[in-house]
Amino acid sequence: MKFVKTDNLVKGMRLAKPIYNRNGVLLYDRDTRLTKQGINSVKNFNLIGIYVLEPTEPLPPMTEEDIEFERFQTMSVFGLREDIELLSMGNEPVNLENMVNVIYQKYGRSDKKISTLQNLRSREDYTYKHALFVAILSAAMSVRLKLSEEETKEVILSSLIHDMGTAVVLKLDYVPNEAKMILDYENRMEEGKNIVNVDSKKLIQGKILMTANIYDDMTSMNTDKEPVSDVAAVRYLLKNTKKYDDAVVGALVDSLKMLYPGICVELTNKAKGIVILGNEKNVLRPVVLGFNYNEIYNLMQDDVYAKVQIKDIMKTMDKRVHIDKATIEEYMEKYGNAASV
Repeated sequence: MKFVKTDNLVKGMRLAKPIYNRNGVLLYDRDTRLTKQGINSVKNFNLIGIYVLEPTEPLPPMTEEDIEFERFQTMSVFGLREDIELLSMGNEPVNLENMVNVIYQKYGRSDKKISTLQNLRSREDYTYKHALFVAILSAAMSVRLKLSEEETKEVILSSLIHDMGTAVVLKLDYVPNEAKMILDYENRMEEGKNIVNVDSKKLIQGKILMTANIYDDMTSMNTDKEPVSDVAAVRYLLKNTKKYDDAVVGALVDSLKMLYPGICVELTNKAKGIVILGNEKNVLRPVVLGFNYNEIYNLMQDDVYAKVQIKDIMKTMDKRVHIDKATIEEYMEKYGNAASV
């Protein structure tokens, strides 16, 4: 899969992802071959570029949730790009309020786990997709830290505009003072500066934004750098407790859908395996089936975890693997009760 700018599209290229217009209407489904008319449509809708498959590359799997996110993301990127331009010119944004409300409704729920699978980002669309995913993570973290609806929406708004730069945002007329304070706190903490006359609530909001921002920056896939795994990013945050608040990092981990059944991992004993049972209480301690000898590593058990831990997620094309669902269910039924002890 590769990102191709609109000006470089060629007839016959196969779409890796569905294409929607700014209103969320499906224009072309994935695996469709581009025609001259299709290329003109992409240009007319002012898309920066699209993702296409290599000539012999098979179509990667996508869940209904993944497809819906693509639609939501496309609409959000259009709206966010427009509002960033309006704010930069000193004008009132037209989409941000609705975007904040939609993100809160979709992701401001304690029962909603955020998939850590992310799509590729180019230099041209990185800022908008990064801001969107930071906002989504911030919404999920805020609700787990018992912030009110109003406070959660303040963090979401701050996330959406934070890449404009704190110095710029502080001068804007159409940004609420609450969002400005959150961004100022986040910027000061990131730079290691002292904060005078601390507002404890705004401080937590700033920590949420800072943590979501660094996590997404570390794990996102783009054309310029190799991402680290979700496990590596979480470990980094847990090791830097002086900068990243334990409770906030805990809320991040609790918000993520990671190390779930079907994910391939590498263990510290150099064995490779597949997660067959996740761990809601400690995501880094699931039950793993080793590939070589069909050995079960129940990392929930202290005596096992003392000897073996998850080293990293195995690097695959999109972090998903094909596995027989019945096989997973068989192992979950067999080891589920023991693993929960």
